[in-house]
Amino acid sequence: MKRAAKRTALLTSALLSLLNLHGAHAADAKPRQDHKRSSSQPALPSEVSIRVAESGWGNVPTWQVELVLNAVAVELMTHFPGKTLDPVLVSPSQRGPVVLYQKGPWHEYQILLAAKDQRWAEYIYEFSHELFHVLAGYEKHAMPDSARHQWFEEMLCETVSLHMLKRFSLTWQESPPLPEWRSYVPTMQAFTRRALSEPHRQLPANLTFEQWFRTNGAVLASTPYLREKNELVATIFLPYLTSNPDWRAISYLNVDRAGRASSFYEYLTKWYRATPARHQRFVSGAIQLFRFNVPDKTAHTADAMSTPLSTTSGADISEGPAGAMRH
Repeated sequence: MKRAAKRTALLTSALLSLLNLHGAHAADAKPRQDHKRSSSQPALPSEVSIRVAESGWGNVPTWQVELVLNAVAVELMTHFPGKTLDPVLVSPSQRGPVVLYQKGPWHEYQILLAAKDQRWAEYIYEFSHELFHVLAGYEKHAMPDSARHQWFEEMLCETVSLHMLKRFSLTWQESPPLPEWRSYVPTMQAFTRRALSEPHRQLPANLTFEQWFRTNGAVLASTPYLREKNELVATIFLPYLTSNPDWRAISYLNVDRAGRASSFYEYLTKWYRATPARHQRFVSGAIQLFRFNVPDKTAHTADAMSTPLSTTSGADISEGPAGAMRH
């Protein structure tokens, strides 16, 4: 018993030290009982457990942050029926939102958010992005050579953030997590409109997406964090994502670990072939959005490639460095 107690104490100490590095106090290891939800607001069910650090969120009670993040998780998981995740520990950050590659002492995912106070749109925007990395299996490629084509995952996460902002702007009008948050809807709608209308998210005049990607695909392949370019593609991809409510194919994005894809088409092909047939429709639609032919399951990658974007996206581009976290 003494040995077990000592081991528990060491684990608790390790977690406290980790969270303090990011300017936050550790979340209580036991379920909290002090949430002051309205009696008409039951706890939201989800296939993932969200735990939130006790302080560091500014002028807002922690239980309200937890309520919003659970609502985001519930909405996201509706697009992944039957999927479960390890617990997620969410802490405040001074350096921007990120999901760490390193798991916590209890094998929980560690997400850091920059949102503070009652800026609910920012919590939704940031947490949707980072949790989608988790759903995409980001940790399967925590290797120095994994940056090639990582922009596509970043783009998907941005797309999901936009989708969730639009979704909550609608649902909170009728059924917000707390009744008084209905008054926040105009602020959330304004935040969403600004995000969607930023000039860098729009294609230049008289330029098609095919033409734009032929010019920009090479630099995207090697540098995952070109935010403005990622956000433009996300705006293009958003209608497709919204029209396809089953996103389970995303869980297979990083499954194929048999070597690094040299071209973007090969990267998409690996995703397509790693995805079970019942979920491949989502992948094939994404492939066609980039004007490629959907590959045969057994044909060599080059045999199925279409011509419009193949020259740029198939170029041999040196990869950029991968860090210890996914933004």
